[in-house]
Amino acid sequence: MMQDQDRTLYDQLLPLYEKADFDTQLTFLTPNLSNSERLLIKMEIRRLMSPFLRPIDLRGKVQGECRSYTLSGLTHWMDDVALNLYHRRLDVYQGQLTQGLWDELHNTPNSHRVLQRTGNAQASPQENFVSLDADALRFGHYLLRSEHRIQLNSQVQVFLPDGTEVNGTTLDISNSGMRIKLPAAFQYDVGTVLTVYFPQLGDECQIPELFTGLDYRLVGIEINLVKDNFRRLRLRLTTSTEAIKEAIDVKSKTVDINTITENKDKLISTRTRSYEKIYLEKTPSLPLFFCGSALRYCLLTEQNRELWDYWHDERNQPVIDRLFSPERLQNLALEGLNCSETLVYCFSHEHTDKTYFFSAFPTEMSTELRHLFWHIGSARPSWRVLRVTMTKISEEDAIRLQEVSPAYIHQIDELTHIATIQDLTLEHSNADFRYPVKPKIPAKSLNQYVHPRTGISAIEAVPSLLAPQRKEPRYKHRTGATLIHHVSGEIQAQTVDFSSSGLNLKLSRPFSGTKAQEVAITFNDFRRIDPKAPLGNVPYKVVRISEDRTNVTLVLIQDRHSRHRSEYLQRLIDHNQHRLTLDSEKMPDPPLVEAMHQMLLTRLSATPYFLCRKGDNLQLATVGINYPGNELSRLLESPSQQGLVSLSPVLGEHIAKLSASILRQRNRLTQIKHEFYVAVQFENNAVIDIKARILESFASPEERRFFVSQARKKGKFFAVRNWLQPINEGGQYLNSAVVEEIMMQSSLKARQLEGEFIDLCVYGEMTDVTDEVLLRL
Repeated sequence: MMQDQDRTLYDQLLPLYEKADFDTQLTFLTPNLSNSERLLIKMEIRRLMSPFLRPIDLRGKVQGECRSYTLSGLTHWMDDVALNLYHRRLDVYQGQLTQGLWDELHNTPNSHRVLQRTGNAQASPQENFVSLDADALRFGHYLLRSEHRIQLNSQVQVFLPDGTEVNGTTLDISNSGMRIKLPAAFQYDVGTVLTVYFPQLGDECQIPELFTGLDYRLVGIEINLVKDNFRRLRLRLTTSTEAIKEAIDVKSKTVDINTITENKDKLISTRTRSYEKIYLEKTPSLPLFFCGSALRYCLLTEQNRELWDYWHDERNQPVIDRLFSPERLQNLALEGLNCSETLVYCFSHEHTDKTYFFSAFPTEMSTELRHLFWHIGSARPSWRVLRVTMTKISEEDAIRLQEVSPAYIHQIDELTHIATIQDLTLEHSNADFRYPVKPKIPAKSLNQYVHPRTGISAIEAVPSLLAPQRKEPRYKHRTGATLIHHVSGEIQAQTVDFSSSGLNLKLSRPFSGTKAQEVAITFNDFRRIDPKAPLGNVPYKVVRISEDRTNVTLVLIQDRHSRHRSEYLQRLIDHNQHRLTLDSEKMPDPPLVEAMHQMLLTRLSATPYFLCRKGDNLQLATVGINYPGNELSRLLESPSQQGLVSLSPVLGEHIAKLSASILRQRNRLTQIKHEFYVAVQFENNAVIDIKARILESFASPEERRFFVSQARKKGKFFAVRNWLQPINEGGQYLNSAVVEEIMMQSSLKARQLEGEFIDLCVYGEMTDVTDEVLLRL
């Protein structure tokens, strides 16, 4: 077979074989070759052009479905890749089936021979190598079908806008659209118009119009679950015709056609919803829901609970609403503005057992005040840099959510805005805020940014997971107790509810302590009944204090005696079940939570991605996006193939090393954060070069500043925050009932879907922090 470096020469000489001027053209095209070398070329061309009179049978030799074709008077078995290659190369071999064409058809990219040879060449891949290209997955958008379609495998001829002919097959077809499978070797652009001929369907149904070509618009390229050499395209009919409807009516009368009557594509929607579940559970962003100027709901997960707990005072009461003063809300939620974004710098200060929160937007401070705020705040453990993204809830949201939560449409209608808070704090870069010279102005100048300590707002913290949040049941019961605190002294109390390790007390006078302090509790009435009970001076830790300080929630301190006390309380509960009233946990309303999820999925403030393990290696499974995407998502678009995204421009070779720290068995990290500096160069509005460096690779802030200045001078600078967390048991995110329905239709697709989620091991999230980095540098 000819080598790739000789292909151009042979393609010029093969059409001239046995022509009168062949020797002249050979000499002209090979001026630097000797006569003996030219003789070898003539012998190879003679071999390649020798007639091949046997049929081609690729069944079992390629990845793909082979069908019978009658070509050059012989019946051949070829797949779509080979058929396209046959038509494309036939003119080179003077319209005849020759030995050279036979060789090419048996060495297509999807042939087992080539795949095996390629695999041997890559037999020793780099350890933990990561494939960073994958299909993008649109979050919050599900494919709905408004008409029936039938499963139909029929040969089609497709002409691309540039006139290229591509042979493929239909997968299913409806009156106004269809899905087809075409070889991946060609470029397919969403939005272009393709001309499709139906020779097989026209012959079977005797409809002449199917031979004339119908125009279809390419509306989507599907996720490639099979990982073969084909692209599955979704097309919409643009030609006004009844020919397809007539063909469907004819084919529907046959017994071997299965009519699809479902209203949605279960496979695509199940896959999308499962990835969305992972995102909603793993993202560290904190969503807040507003009703006008009042903060109504906060959606809590295990990952954003730390940020939620940060905004609690010394009584463990939520004060995050103070971050959104009426003046700030007026600027963030301006009339006519659908989305706004701002940075927030904040820290807390302890004074006389009270917690005071300071926060400031960059637009609220002069340069001197900002540098003073940075110097004082960044040196504290409580320093935080947040980004707040405020979006308006539109009429389209309400209309779309009527189907999701019809019973809660009134509550949803009351909501006006959604704020998403992202924690951009990176301990490694906190020193950056102290590089500017500290202004010589008094620290009390920052008192204007302290939050007021007026009444506590009723903010409902809604768990994102519809599962019990309590570790154990609580029981309502009133009995006398005494609380002893080193500051408040001895306070008489009554129990409100209790469990084996928790306690809720109503106090006779206000408690002057703070959260996390220790108190001693004596259960007076219990001890009168059983003087030997280990219920005297029991050490508890304060969890929460009511606004008026007359109600405290406590948890039993774990020490060498706590197990004995907890077991005694549990026996007490077990023996008196008939006298105790269970304090039922109030669960969130599923339709309301579903509505919140749907609103968040169409408002991604970060770019989530998912890694899976294939043997000893990692590869990118998919990336979640919204349309239209932000600048970061457009930067990740693969230049080689439309519809794919790639993490290579930003993460490159770093992703394997970073993922190892959260995948190893020993000394495993639960999450990691890193920052990347990216320099992008453009030419004619197209990206020509991308250079990315991890923050730790810079020796000094001056080197970072130089990198940023050069990047902005030559093109554009991006700063990206990358956040990683392990995924345990990815299969749990699949809806087992829907997977069983898919299994009834296609067991292969169901197994592939299950295998994909079982292999998931890493959740990642990238955030564009360019504005924050440029401000502090």
